[in-house]
Amino acid sequence: MSANTRRKRTASRAAASTRSRAGARKATSTRRRNPGERAPALPVPPALLDATVDPEVVEVPARTVVAIDGAGPPDSAAFGLSLGALYGAVYGLKFARKRTGSTFRIGPLEGRWWAEGAPAVGRAPPEAWKWRLRLGVPADVSEGELADVIRAATTRKGGKLEGSAEAVRVRLERIAPAKLGRILHHGPYAAEPRSFASLDAEVDVAGLRPARSHLEVYLSDPRRTAPERLRTVLLRELAE
Repeated sequence: MSANTRRKRTASRAAASTRSRAGARKATSTRRRNPGERAPALPVPPALLDATVDPEVVEVPARTVVAIDGAGPPDSAAFGLSLGALYGAVYGLKFARKRTGSTFRIGPLEGRWWAEGAPAVGRAPPEAWKWRLRLGVPADVSEGELADVIRAATTRKGGKLEGSAEAVRVRLERIAPAKLGRILHHGPYAAEPRSFASLDAEVDVAGLRPARSHLEVYLSDPRRTAPERLRTVLLRELAE
């Protein structure tokens, strides 16, 4: 198995595990919505999700996310702890808002990947990989609101994030509008270079230059999906 495949499988598997634990806890207290009652909003721009297998350049609007940065291979303990802290903070934020009468849906995990000095992440050793994991949240979330949630989670006796050094690194990020190359990748993570080649060619035709970093939005759960049926939105950041 390639290092690139291990990276993607680890990220998606850890995220799915965290979502399952939080979802099970949530299911015990969730009431049924009344007929006609609208589902909570998904704070993720459609431009990040509505990709097709045809490469294109799209405008992604401004958005707000909760994020955590790190470095190194995703099969490390640090990566898993960071991912758990991210999901713990966002679910904590969701439940805190629900108590005040408003809530939101947790969308798919997004990862930003790059490697200093390398033209692409896959061409660098795992020890050189940099990553930023993100989950979308409503635009009106404030830094103070998130800080309160994290403080409560890290000081709660017996809580999953009690004393977590990773949780205190979770932060709010406001991302400016951006033009990105976009394509939907169908299949195993190891085959992504083929999709990136097609995407970069389209970026070149548009008179733009691809950056060394890229985004991935994981639409499939690899625990329940055969490798050939995995769906991942690939987004190429553009050089200035």
